[in-house]
Amino acid sequence: MNKEINPWSNQLVTDYDYLFEQFGLQRMNPTLVAKLGKHRLYRRGIVFAHRDLDKFVAAAEAGKKTGVITGIKPSSEFHLGSRMTAEQIIHLQQQFGTKVFYAIADIEAYADNGLGLEDSHNYAVDNVADLLALGLDPEKTFFYKQSQNMHVANLANIFARKTTLNMLEALYGHQNLSLYLAVLTQAGDIMAPQLEAFDGPKHMVVPVGIDQDPHIRFTRDLADKFKDEFGFITPAATFHKFFRALNGETKMSKRDPLGVMTLNDTPELLKKKLANTLTGGRSTAEEQRRLGAEPEKCVVFELMQYHFYEDDKDLKEMETDCRSGKLLCGECKGIRLKHIQEIFKKHQEKKKKMLPKAEKILEQPIGFKKKTN
Repeated sequence: MNKEINPWSNQLVTDYDYLFEQFGLQRMNPTLVAKLGKHRLYRRGIVFAHRDLDKFVAAAEAGKKTGVITGIKPSSEFHLGSRMTAEQIIHLQQQFGTKVFYAIADIEAYADNGLGLEDSHNYAVDNVADLLALGLDPEKTFFYKQSQNMHVANLANIFARKTTLNMLEALYGHQNLSLYLAVLTQAGDIMAPQLEAFDGPKHMVVPVGIDQDPHIRFTRDLADKFKDEFGFITPAATFHKFFRALNGETKMSKRDPLGVMTLNDTPELLKKKLANTLTGGRSTAEEQRRLGAEPEKCVVFELMQYHFYEDDKDLKEMETDCRSGKLLCGECKGIRLKHIQEIFKKHQEKKKKMLPKAEKILEQPIGFKKKTN
């Protein structure tokens, strides 16, 4: 059983109750879920924990200033984990009319992946086009690159004044200095929307996967340390569960291209990937007809639960057919493949139209490039 929380690891966390006990996460209670609207990620418990989300919602309902901050490391195409975070910020934007602050973490892409700013720019344009196609309102969104936002850089340097190596090693283990600097920069991303340049202190929420909680704890601690100086309000956060890679062994990660579905995948590639996706099937067809399969072990079921079935009735029907043995896994994959391909087709058609707007939003970057031999 892995209990590690590491933003740079691809290991799964399997004991979520342990996280509540060890790190003081708050549970998503029914009253809070109801206030968030009828979105599958909340009602199905995929967004399963939070820190001070109730304070953010109360502020939004009272008409106070609020904001949502998130971002992406522009090192590859959007995969389903990226899409899951994007759906949350879009929903919060629509539900509460809150402004979104979206960071293009090109400094982290260089620190973690050695990706030069010019290369990360191309990924960033592609990523922003995905966001626009998914429904993000650019008129209520502030897009920026870490490499070009001096407010973020300045805060990172200010935060370093009250940060020690012991603090960073306790949260992240022993890492190279570039990753520690990326952590400080990410804290700057989260807190910059509360500067006077962005209309001052406000209730913010950061939707992330549970592997990002070290960043949240670190930043909340800094917000408290600098509250008197800047008037910061401690940021809230929501946490979604890990979505497994298609082989079922690790979390879905950009580091494993064959283990993820990206929003650019062709119908043929989707077919290939789904064919190799882990199921909860039995050893033989006869056994499965008799005993049924096990959807709790099946990544195909997880795909539909997390990402592709909006209607709970469709998900329940799939589960019933699975447990009863009515459908074998091959038949089931064929049905789900058609549904997934249709969703991707519609998204890619929208995205193609959004690429010029995404390019306009993100200016060509300046700065260092990755060295080549």
